[in-house]
Amino acid sequence: MFFTGCLPSSCRRIESRAVSPADSLSRRIAAHITPDTLTPPTIITAPDLRFPRTVLFENEDQIYVGDTKQNKIFIFSLEGTSHTSFTLPNTSFPWLAGWRNDSLVVFDPESRQFHFVVDTTAKASLTVNQAPANSYQYVLATASGLYLKAVTRDTTHFLWKLDRTGAPVQETVLYGSSWKHAGLLRATGNQLVSLSGFYPWALFWTENLIAEPDTLRWWGFDSPMLRRTYAFEQGQGREAPLITSAAAAAGEFWFVLNQRTGWVRIDIYDRAGMIQYIFVEANPGYLKDFYPIDLAAKLSPDSSYHLAVALVAPTPSIRVYQWVPPKQE
Repeated sequence: MFFTGCLPSSCRRIESRAVSPADSLSRRIAAHITPDTLTPPTIITAPDLRFPRTVLFENEDQIYVGDTKQNKIFIFSLEGTSHTSFTLPNTSFPWLAGWRNDSLVVFDPESRQFHFVVDTTAKASLTVNQAPANSYQYVLATASGLYLKAVTRDTTHFLWKLDRTGAPVQETVLYGSSWKHAGLLRATGNQLVSLSGFYPWALFWTENLIAEPDTLRWWGFDSPMLRRTYAFEQGQGREAPLITSAAAAAGEFWFVLNQRTGWVRIDIYDRAGMIQYIFVEANPGYLKDFYPIDLAAKLSPDSSYHLAVALVAPTPSIRVYQWVPPKQE
């Protein structure tokens, strides 16, 4: 007869604290940055705000929020003193893809449609059919085109640039674990950026997607979850941990949400990916159900930055922070 089990001494769970060599170097870099405290934010909410999945700034300092539970798009003033909301016909999950000229571009993954919205009305729509069934879809709209990334459950994923009819004009195949490619799309200058929520890096393409991408690592990114990332890479564990849900570029910087259980932490990097500042909220404390999910950044004419963080828990809300970079001598 065989028994499964172990002696009490051998059943004690001791988790490895090992990280990859690159992450170890990042930790040493981060150790030289003294965290600063974020100024108290303006907290924006609404009685019917339920799941603010995407957030964008508008040129007139309004904040647009796509609520994928209420199927609504909210428009808030920067101070949060007023808001309106609207719905789009046949749109179940409004995902804010970006701006194109004067149009807000909204994507609905269920109908696979892009809607071009002026004021609160969809003036035009187009359907895309490239993404495989049951894939995770990430989209971006810029002045130069529409982009769609499909992350599958396999090891082959796709990135397309689409024309005005929704037809692909360029396709790039992405290989590797779905964890490495699951993340938002962003744009900076003439580059398309594919973020990873589960690894401290981003892939940079030129807008035409022809050349191979450059990998930009967030040097100085530190997280207690990095040991679980490394363990996952070594074949231990079923899932990689989420370490950053979003990042945004504005002015000279990249602003990266560094996931914490209970408070907002934003790491600020230069355009080369080297950490410059670490900001945390005052009096951070443990809160299990705390989930910042998206981040938008905007450089103001007075050289200050506004950062809008969308939280789905504990209370669906938008936190708006203002940051003034220290003057360089």
